[in-house]
Amino acid sequence: MPSIGTMIEQLDGLRDTDALTDWENEFVTSVVARYQAANKDTRALSAKQVEKIENIWREHFA
Repeated sequence: MPSIGTMIEQLDGLRDTDALTDWENEFVTSVVARYQAANKDTRALSAKQVEKIENIWREHFA
């Protein structure tokens, strides 16, 4: 399984496509903004956010 940072960057590529639901799109957009604001430090994300990222990533890439 890739790192959380890699997952975020892959999910970023799905934003504003039909691949993500509206909620997932908003969530990924929020996480990407937080990740980039923290200079790509995934420690800025909560455990719950990381879990959701992993779940969404698995749906599309695993």
